[in-house]
Amino acid sequence: SPSVSRLDVTAATESGQTTLTSLLGGAPGVYATEQSGEGSVGSLFLRGTNSTQTAVLLDGRRLPQGFSNSYEIGRYRIFGLSSVEILRGPSSSLYGANALGGVIDLRQQSPLSAKAGSTLVAEGGSYVRGSLGFAFLTNNAVGTQAASNGTAVSLSASHDDGWRPNGDRDALSAYLKHEWQLAPDLVFDLVGSADHGKAGLPGQNIGGSSSLTDWERDSGWLLSPGLRFRDADTEATVFWSRAGSAVSSVTAPYANRYLLDRDEVTAFVDRKVRPDLTLGLGLSYERTTFEQFDVAGNSLTWADTHESLGVWTQADWQVTSLDRIRASVRDDRFTDFAGKTTGEISYSHRFTKELLVHAKIGTAYRAPAANDLAYGTHLGLPLRPESNTGTEVGLRHENAVPGAMSWTLVAFRNELTDLIDYNPSSYQTYNIAKARTQGVEGGVEMRPAKGLRVFGATTWLDSEIRSTDYYLGTGLTGDKLLRRPTLTLTLGVEIIPNDDWTFGISAAHLRGREDFDWNAYSRVSLPDATFVRVWIRRILSDHTEISLRIENLFGEDAPPAAYGFGAQPRSAYVGLTRRF
Repeated sequence: SPSVSRLDVTAATESGQTTLTSLLGGAPGVYATEQSGEGSVGSLFLRGTNSTQTAVLLDGRRLPQGFSNSYEIGRYRIFGLSSVEILRGPSSSLYGANALGGVIDLRQQSPLSAKAGSTLVAEGGSYVRGSLGFAFLTNNAVGTQAASNGTAVSLSASHDDGWRPNGDRDALSAYLKHEWQLAPDLVFDLVGSADHGKAGLPGQNIGGSSSLTDWERDSGWLLSPGLRFRDADTEATVFWSRAGSAVSSVTAPYANRYLLDRDEVTAFVDRKVRPDLTLGLGLSYERTTFEQFDVAGNSLTWADTHESLGVWTQADWQVTSLDRIRASVRDDRFTDFAGKTTGEISYSHRFTKELLVHAKIGTAYRAPAANDLAYGTHLGLPLRPESNTGTEVGLRHENAVPGAMSWTLVAFRNELTDLIDYNPSSYQTYNIAKARTQGVEGGVEMRPAKGLRVFGATTWLDSEIRSTDYYLGTGLTGDKLLRRPTLTLTLGVEIIPNDDWTFGISAAHLRGREDFDWNAYSRVSLPDATFVRVWIRRILSDHTEISLRIENLFGEDAPPAAYGFGAQPRSAYVGLTRRF
């Protein structure tokens, strides 16, 4: 599908990217940016939907979401991953809750197929930033004999004083993947992750002011054993996932602590019932416990447990050698709010071996979050999940010649209904808001000459509030949704003159953004901005390389994400990579 992107983490790290936010920001249909510097709080908009409306997975397992159903993508490092896959558009019929805008899946290497070895990376630079990472992969492969048992582990740590007072950040991150081939068709796997961070919260920089005492500490973890079966006609997976997260914060005069514990059991099977038709069936049970503690005596202590059960089925029909139809439907039931049935159908036609056209219509939902339920609902009415009906049509061209031009172009539209808003005096919630996003996204990559790579991505987005008074959107009918750029454009060039050197430059341009000034209680226009980065890599030997990267080369000071949060000034970093 043209709406699926697979981002190569190796290529990204070679260009100096370290965070998930920076990697996602170069993909079509995605606006991802950090609020006030590298590794800080991230904002994510998939086709105009927001961070609470996108599911984030690790090797197909759902990572623990926050108290507002938001995945803080700034917590996750890309060191230790092999790729990041983005599925844009409504996807709840296969992925369940919070896939309203799409799905992001962080993928690790398979220890059974990847080459054993270790990697050590270190980097340091501006604002006393330093990072260190170590990854190793081991398996029992011998000569031409494939591995039957293997483990991959990665660990990383970073510190940054920040470019503003109280802007310091410390982070730890770990990924784990173990695979054991029990039989020719059966594999046991164990997927895990852990992260911990502490950061100062300088707040909005208006008139040179900063919050000097606010801070946040967050941590999360996941551990998930599973089994995978695959033969010529059947693919089946079952896994149990246990995850948790904890957030403590002080934003004077408030101090809060939030805890989340989550269990999931999922099983699904796809069976080829005839050469041109595959049918699938899946079942997923989830149980999540939320706790909120009033630390300072001016907030709310609250706890609850939510359970859900989802059942889905899908079909994949290769109608002809050129035509393919896929369809799926899912029903989810919940203990604390109304259930939801979603579905999608897509059609693709291959004009040539290289050119594919794809069309899809689908529905998806975001489940009410803990903070949507903590203060009760308006008149005690049960909340409904937020909903999206999305349509798209697009083209994908993949040249069969390695390195030749490949491109995608997609037009999309999302109709968002039952968005959850709240009464600012009582904080009670209700389904009232509506919105619409539509646009065109495209991406291209080519190698027009030996040693030359050119790449780019763009998104034109038109968004509109369709409610009479949308408090969370701080606007009226016809207003744009906040912070989303009308135009996002990324262009880059990488030159590899020989086997030892790499030189690269890329620019990201943002145009047409609006935000809300809570001090003046009015909308403000954010200035257009262009952020330029350069990188140089030098291979010293088969095992050692050094690098230099410069972020925000021309010192753009316009906010990359939100009003009052200016861009980190020009900064430079040097790195060392050693492979064993």
